Amino acid sequence: MCLAKITDLLVCRKQLKDFFNTTVLHDTILQILATFLSMGSPHHWMGFLMPEPSKLYNSAATSSSDSTEPSPASKFEQLMLEAQAVLSSSEFENILDMSLKTAVDVMMEDIKVLCGETNLKLGIPLAKLLPRLAHMSHILLEEPNRDRYIQIVQSMPEVEMFFTLLYASTPAS
Repeated sequence: MCLAKITDLLVCRKQLKDFFNTTVLHDTILQILATFLSMGSPHHWMGFLMPEPSKLYNSAATSSSDSTEPSPASKFEQLMLEAQAVLSSSEFENILDMSLKTAVDVMMEDIKVLCGETNLKLGIPLAKLLPRLAHMSHILLEEPNRDRYIQIVQSMPEVEMFFTLLYASTPAS
């Protein structure tokens, strides 16, 4: 549904004959990103990553045990609730925003190489640009463990600091 809304947004404003230069393409990608992140509730995108807390294991609430040790289901539920709290925090939202903007900047550099920097400065019709962008999407999805975008985001000082502080404040179990 979100992808359909984003596609509608682009189709209403852009045509295949429209020329895209570096600035227009960059702004369009950021606009798509902003549209995706702003749809619905502020953190609706988390539904793509993990279930809502109310849909987690109900067995933890219904199981009874004389042991003082929490059940594996309740440990998992606690972990999920903690993860949800981190992902819905304003700090993570700031990190996500910085990371996505950095990834877009790096992607734009790759697009310049793929299309030819001079061609992209002058402008390319959307009809010729879309196949090149589709080709790039395959590159982005291949071998995610060696993905340079992920490596660039991981090495951002803000990201490193966020996770250092997060793990430093996590109690050892």
